[in-house]
Amino acid sequence: MTDPQTPPQHRGYLLVITLVVAALSLVVGLAGVTLSAIALGRSDEAADLAKQANDKPVAAAPTTEATGEPPTPEPTDPASAAPGPEQPSGAATTPADISPTADYTVSYQGEHLRVRSVGCGPDYMAVGLDEPRVAGAGRYSTEFGVLGCHAPGEIVTDLPMATVSGPSATPFDCLETIRTDPGRSPVAPTRGMTLCLVTDQKKAIANGVTQKIVFVTVDSISVDRETVVLNLTLKAWDMPQ
Repeated sequence: MTDPQTPPQHRGYLLVITLVVAALSLVVGLAGVTLSAIALGRSDEAADLAKQANDKPVAAAPTTEATGEPPTPEPTDPASAAPGPEQPSGAATTPADISPTADYTVSYQGEHLRVRSVGCGPDYMAVGLDEPRVAGAGRYSTEFGVLGCHAPGEIVTDLPMATVSGPSATPFDCLETIRTDPGRSPVAPTRGMTLCLVTDQKKAIANGVTQKIVFVTVDSISVDRETVVLNLTLKAWDMPQ
């Protein structure tokens, strides 16, 4: 049995259809290649962007320094915060500094002074002790002064002082009594009283003289026309250096 032959016109249609399908397949293939290339390019671009992002240093997050509390000041030693009351400037030497058998050199002795007060006012008659003498009227600070207008008057001083047993006491007795039983100015004088005083060390150095222990004995007390008159005997020793 013999196949019937395909007509020529029908074969032409088949050829055209085959070419169209082949062309469409080619177009679809090219489109796929193009889309793949585009996708690959975008993938590479994304990778580059990611790499750049990874390589770029990350900025440090801003930090705020914690503000600490101001340092607490250390407690101030009360002894150094404010100076204490000024002490008498006379005796820088104490019995603890000087032996009872220390050699005290007599500076002067048997010096007699007649000291007459200024009167009833606040002024006093000053007495110098480095060189025993009546120094004149004063008011504010003094080594030794006499004031008043009625017996027995008053003795005033800004030096360390004490009352000792008498002119026969020793310089060490004076220092020990000032330490244990100091006197206080003003003093109401009595006949036969012996006061011992220690002169100002700084003033003595400034004046180029020695610091002294001075005994002042009250020999008599009288009143003359509203002035008090004291007759005194003075003796002094140089303070051991």
